[in-house]
Amino acid sequence: MFLTEKAATRLTLLLFPSKNSLPSPFPSLPFDQALIARLHSLLPIPNFSSSIPLSWLCRAVDFLALTLSDAAALISDPSLSGSDRAALAAHLDSGIALLDACNAVAAHIDRLLRRRLLLRFALHLLSSPDSLRRARDVIAEWDRDRRPPRAIHDSAGMLVRSLAPGDPPRGKISAVHRAIYAVEAVSSLVAGAVIAVLGGGEKEDLSGISVSGDFPWAEAFNKVAEAVSSELGEGLPGEVEAAEASVRRLAAVIDGEDTGDKTETLRSAVKDAEKAAEEMKDGLDRLSNAVNGLFCAALRTRDAALQSFRIGLQNCR
Repeated sequence: MFLTEKAATRLTLLLFPSKNSLPSPFPSLPFDQALIARLHSLLPIPNFSSSIPLSWLCRAVDFLALTLSDAAALISDPSLSGSDRAALAAHLDSGIALLDACNAVAAHIDRLLRRRLLLRFALHLLSSPDSLRRARDVIAEWDRDRRPPRAIHDSAGMLVRSLAPGDPPRGKISAVHRAIYAVEAVSSLVAGAVIAVLGGGEKEDLSGISVSGDFPWAEAFNKVAEAVSSELGEGLPGEVEAAEASVRRLAAVIDGEDTGDKTETLRSAVKDAEKAAEEMKDGLDRLSNAVNGLFCAALRTRDAALQSFRIGLQNCR
């Protein structure tokens, strides 16, 4: 657990489900209402040609952190403390997988930031006409590191699958159990999307993610899950793909494939690459901050579950 606490952006929308929605066997609680509102705020997903952009991933991670915070408040409610020991015990286990996912995402972000350093180094070399060949070698190294090794794909896929919630609870269930199930479902969707987009997972790992219509927030959740599945392409985030495109243009100019005044063309290509590299860094920095906030929210929620579990044991005595 190496993530450190940073400020996380908080969403402030508060919408309510439609009055025309089908009746649910579960009462509509403030937790459910907030969850529905935040799910609606995630749509539509910005349309990029390659994949889901970093800006949307930041919003999704912030949304998950807020959902965890709401669940922690519910679990810590004195009137509910220890009311569902089985659900609390299950969350103590599933919470570990979410913390692992945060660390996995942080590792992917760090890898992409290291790639950006290669681009910055190449741009620095291009400031000198005598260093074109060295700059081209650095660009070749950038290309070789575009995708993580196969082993990272496999471990990331296993991690995403471990986050999938169990069978939905049936019959009359506690508010704590309902909140914990919501956290597990949202964690599976958001963490799976982030890991897949950053290059460490597979689109298939997100297939079949849906929630029973018995939950008030199920319709909104399933719409987001469907949108994520349809927008998830084979490329990296839009901001990273923009940097990739700028590097390809740089390579073409250096290799003499781009016709025209090479000096002016190179100057233009360098300017575009500098802009793309900065936008890539900004997006990754924002996502890193969001993941730090999520990691801390996951820790607080797990601590609340542990404390409530202890209170439940004391009451049993």
